[in-house]
Amino acid sequence: SMVCIGEPGPIGLEVEKTGVEFHALGLRPGLRRPFDLLRLQAFIHQWQPAIVHTFLLTASLYGRFAALLARVPIVIGTEVNIYERKRPLHRFAEQWLMRHTDAVVASAGSVREFYLEQIHADPDKVVVIYNAVDWSQLQTTMARAEMRTELRLPVDAPVAGIIARLTEQKAHRVLFDALVSRPELRELHLLVVGDGELRDDLRARAQRLGIGDRVHFAGARRDLGNILHAIDMFVMPSLWEGLPLSLVLTTDAIYQSFYSEDITRGF
Repeated sequence: SMVCIGEPGPIGLEVEKTGVEFHALGLRPGLRRPFDLLRLQAFIHQWQPAIVHTFLLTASLYGRFAALLARVPIVIGTEVNIYERKRPLHRFAEQWLMRHTDAVVASAGSVREFYLEQIHADPDKVVVIYNAVDWSQLQTTMARAEMRTELRLPVDAPVAGIIARLTEQKAHRVLFDALVSRPELRELHLLVVGDGELRDDLRARAQRLGIGDRVHFAGARRDLGNILHAIDMFVMPSLWEGLPLSLVLTTDAIYQSFYSEDITRGF
């Protein structure tokens, strides 16, 4: 069973379509809504799972706390980024939670080492399991010009692409500012692939900066092979990361473009 503490995003909707049991609780636990933590605990207590495995920052904090209150036998957390901006109270809560957590999964060795130093966790409890990659997403099913037409991109203009959730972490605003401030980028178009909480803010920001005609929002997509085939460069201005899947996929696509027997597949 998969549980979304808040509202389901694009991935949650995809999971729901697969037939996997999926629950979106619509909760926002935190200092301003303390009773949402109790509601999350009540849900877990009612469900009686043998294992609770949390993913991403909010779930790893409040999900583990609620699981401990509900006396779940095994609690596992996940650390996927190098979170340098954790507040002292957050770090203290993580240190307490680690004493009652059976394991924490880190997405890369660097993430593990940073977490051990930041939280002073027991090294025996923190293991590295690299992010799974769906290589089928790299299949190319459309010609470059055809894909650009579908995405409403100019056929001949230089196009950069960012593939990321629309969140502060991914630093889209830095990219937008560069399009405005750097004269050598005045002809560059930007394809934004992904969805998230900043969707409306970023659209408004692009219009406000006068680059609305050069920034193209494609939403969440899975045909990354077609996306990479349509752009000229991949950019990732993230403020912090762990093992970003978009970079792994792009690196593999570049490798395949150089070493594939059919070199015309390259982008």
